[in-house]
Amino acid sequence: MPRCMSLSNVNMPCILLFRLVIIVLVHNGAPSSTLHAPDNSFVPPPTHAVTSPITTSMSRDTTSLIITQCLGLPPLYPHPTIPLSAHYALNIFYHAQKPAPLILCPQRYRRPVLIAFSRTLILLLLCSAGDVEVNPGPACPQAPSFVDFCDRKSLGFMHVNIRSLLPKFVLLTALAHSANPDVLAVSESWLRKATKNSEISIPNYNIFRQDRTAKGGGVAVYCRDSLQSNVIPSMYIPKQFELLIFKITLSRNKSLTVAACYRPPSAPSCALDTICELITPHLASEFVLLGDLNWDMLNTPPVLQSKLDALNLTQIIKEPTRYNPNSVNKGTLIDVILTNWPSKYTSAVFNQDLSDHCLIACIRYGAAVKRPPLITVKRSLKHFCEQAFLIDLARVSWKDIDLIPSVEDAWSFFKSNFLTILDKHAPFKKCRTKNRYSPWFTPDLTALDQHKNILWRTAIASNSPRDMQLFREVRNQYTQSVRKAKASFFRQKFASCSSNSKKFWDTVKSMENKSTSSQLPTALRLGNTVTTDKSMIIENFNKHFSTAGHAFRLTTSTSANSSAPPAAPRPSLSRFSFNQIQIADVLKELQNLDPYKSAGLDNLDPLFLKPSATIVATPITSLFNLSFISSEIPKDWKAAAVIPLFKGGDTLDPNCYRPISILPCLSKVFESQVNKQVTDHLESHRTFSAVQSGFRAGHGCTSATLKVLNDIITAIDKRQYCAAVFIDLAKAFDSVNHHILIGRLRSLGFSDDCLAWFTNYFADRVQCVKSEGMLSGPLAVSMGVPQGSILGPTLFSVYINDVALAAGDSLIHLYADDTILYTFGPSLDTVLSNLQTSFNAIQHSFRGLQLLLNASKTKCMLFNRSLPAPACPTSITTLDGSDLEHVDVYKYLGVWLDCKLSFQTHIKHLQSKIKSRVGFLFRNKASFTHAAKLTLVKLTILPILDFGDVIYKMASNTLLSKLDAVYHSAIRFVTKAPYTTHHCDLYALVGWPSLHIRRQTHWLQVIYKSMLGKAPPYLSSLVTMATPIRSTRSSRCISLIIPKANTSFGRLSFQYSAACDWNELQKSLKLETFISLTNFKHQLSEQLTDRCSCT
Repeated sequence: MPRCMSLSNVNMPCILLFRLVIIVLVHNGAPSSTLHAPDNSFVPPPTHAVTSPITTSMSRDTTSLIITQCLGLPPLYPHPTIPLSAHYALNIFYHAQKPAPLILCPQRYRRPVLIAFSRTLILLLLCSAGDVEVNPGPACPQAPSFVDFCDRKSLGFMHVNIRSLLPKFVLLTALAHSANPDVLAVSESWLRKATKNSEISIPNYNIFRQDRTAKGGGVAVYCRDSLQSNVIPSMYIPKQFELLIFKITLSRNKSLTVAACYRPPSAPSCALDTICELITPHLASEFVLLGDLNWDMLNTPPVLQSKLDALNLTQIIKEPTRYNPNSVNKGTLIDVILTNWPSKYTSAVFNQDLSDHCLIACIRYGAAVKRPPLITVKRSLKHFCEQAFLIDLARVSWKDIDLIPSVEDAWSFFKSNFLTILDKHAPFKKCRTKNRYSPWFTPDLTALDQHKNILWRTAIASNSPRDMQLFREVRNQYTQSVRKAKASFFRQKFASCSSNSKKFWDTVKSMENKSTSSQLPTALRLGNTVTTDKSMIIENFNKHFSTAGHAFRLTTSTSANSSAPPAAPRPSLSRFSFNQIQIADVLKELQNLDPYKSAGLDNLDPLFLKPSATIVATPITSLFNLSFISSEIPKDWKAAAVIPLFKGGDTLDPNCYRPISILPCLSKVFESQVNKQVTDHLESHRTFSAVQSGFRAGHGCTSATLKVLNDIITAIDKRQYCAAVFIDLAKAFDSVNHHILIGRLRSLGFSDDCLAWFTNYFADRVQCVKSEGMLSGPLAVSMGVPQGSILGPTLFSVYINDVALAAGDSLIHLYADDTILYTFGPSLDTVLSNLQTSFNAIQHSFRGLQLLLNASKTKCMLFNRSLPAPACPTSITTLDGSDLEHVDVYKYLGVWLDCKLSFQTHIKHLQSKIKSRVGFLFRNKASFTHAAKLTLVKLTILPILDFGDVIYKMASNTLLSKLDAVYHSAIRFVTKAPYTTHHCDLYALVGWPSLHIRRQTHWLQVIYKSMLGKAPPYLSSLVTMATPIRSTRSSRCISLIIPKANTSFGRLSFQYSAACDWNELQKSLKLETFISLTNFKHQLSEQLTDRCSCT
């Protein structure tokens, strides 16, 4: 009840007000012809008449008469003088209280009478209130409701203590969808380092985290990506608190610092002092802290209050945030929103939805920061008819292209004709992208959510256990409805895309909230300048990406002995010239195009090139061959569209964005044909180094690692020391010097025509940044191999191929820009000395190629199993004098190698990665059909386990059993089998072998490939066929010579274990002659079966 209304008079004003409104409406609507004065009506005496009947001011006499006649109070004046208009007002009120015929005033008096009546009514209500204060109204501003928060026009902040984010992520997503907060802080996230941001990402939000290394705790903040936000170095102190601080830029001269903090109840008293020290530097500007401090702010401890007063921080949450489940009126206020500018904020406490803590929120007064709608330009397929499109294409005289001598003119002829027809059938249109990132969140859920919040406020206001119980029932109903709605939506999606792989993976991405949006950031920093203009942002991105290779040029003059490494002598190498491309080859390439790939700057979409392949294959082939003849490439094919993709970190920093280059579709088709001819020439003449494994058929990360580990294990078996340097290059692909590369190609026998073609291929290359329908100006790219091209990887392998010649007495292995240099010997000092010498020579070779060593990521490792290790080994230094860091673990080509070669770290990472993935699948198991479950495990879990399994198979059974555990979890996800189901039964249910059988199968296939010569030569040379001394039945079977091994660890080398395992297989397989690899796999699958020996 409002304070301005007394209880005794509450009914009379309400009744009178209703009756007065009816009378005024009737009175105002009566026609002038019916206006008359009834005989028994009250007519004022003549002495009350005034010369100005339209006077609208009302004196205190009018009030006196009202009080006297209507309220029964003593008159203020015995003989009041009242204007005529006031008499009509009094007459209206008089008859409203005592029904009687009403005097209707003439038309000319109607407006003054209404004005007088309204003022009289206001005075009546004030006089009858009984309890009137100087400033009547609510004691404090009313807290906004949940609907008010959702409909706000300014910045909104939310915080919730969620007590484990992962199992409640779907509810958190629903909250973000319905409330749309600008900042959503979460305490007690209970996240681990292994949990990737992609698992808990919400579209249109940037996520910042401060996890606890031990169990529990942790904070996470979701900040809307339309805000300019960057994280300030924060802190986590074990057993004290987790604090995350970030800054939001509101305008050029205004910023807001936001902090999220969680302090456990057991934290020592010094935690408060540390928190205050960390936030004090940020209090000079507007500051907001959201979190759970585990202090009851309803009875604020004096030590805390003194700190808040000293920092000028105010707690704006005034209601309890954690209620006793048995009593609604008993609660504590432990969740806080502290600010140094409380007048700018209005706060609210919402229901207990995600945990036993209430959701707290605040709204900041001021204008909201809104992102303009995302506008994309794409072709409209609304009226597209493929048959009509192909008919129009067939009417073009494509054979005329053979009469055009110039490549540019021929390309212009093809492009203009194709685009003219394409624009006719599928014109461009601008589309506004909708950011509805939770399509399963239906209007029914929105209504239920609002009903739940209303019940919460009712329960708190009434303090009734019955109301609270009703709220809890609706809350549980809402939680179940959200989960069911999401599960039902995605089950239907998966059921409808069983035969469409793209649609299947798009559905998986949408369920994982993985956004592939190329939306520009709201601001970008380049140097000391921050710009918010979108046209400037894309120009700055283009400038940054186009100079990526230049940023790593040597800052010192190249020494004389740092020239490019000499090319290996190849006297018998034949000359290489391009062959004419055949129409059948081009047709096959066009028909294999991915129609969902993006078009380049030439706007030729694969979606339309693929169905028209039979029509355009011939003119395209003519265009390709004309390029060979004229040693010229169309300029459009040398222009790349670059899309900046945010990879995490500071949104203002351009280094936190990865450039994704999109080249014209036909240029990639052309490069595929060129690359095939170049690769055939290089491989047929064995021009690649024997230790070069990058981008070569039959080679891979696994084969390269097997070779390196075989050398290291063999050395350790001979009780030798082994040391290695893992070399990392900075922006290697972007730093390739075109002049040096052309010289490399000349040394490999490329003809002058080919060299002229490659020279034109690198010349005049440009790139533009493309995003949100905007295109930056072109900038020249004078270094590096084109990103996203087909030829790029092969050309880079050619560029660094001869670096291996500088290794000297050490061994080396190259895989793209990953290089390992290693050596061994009986003396550690000798080993490190030789390694330093070889490393210096390798550095000079890289400098000669204008490739810069990334010293911070180049590491050194000593491999050792039994020999005494020095406490402080001699450092390996770079040419610049910096020491390389000695490490015990390094990730080489996807496999974590440790100095003991135990693979403990690698298996730990595998286990963590698969657990995380399987955990996501289990949390969303209701969303998948059985077929979707089977596909997801096959394509996302098994490849992780299979990669490099022939390498880490030498790990102990204890470590390998940890992988068996996560493998069994994945099978239980597919089969819904209970946890107690035996693993042999699990294999039978899904029809998959055990991990041991999978590893053994892959291992024996590698051995057989090595014997057939289909593996890299460095592996094939490690297996030696046994020659039988005499002819017996067993000697006719193919067998391998088992080399000598001194220790059990030495028996783990490739050359020893391959021979032993093959000879063991031959006891049952008994191959006397080599068969095809396909037949071998078939026979192998019959031999290797899981035979349950469990008791």
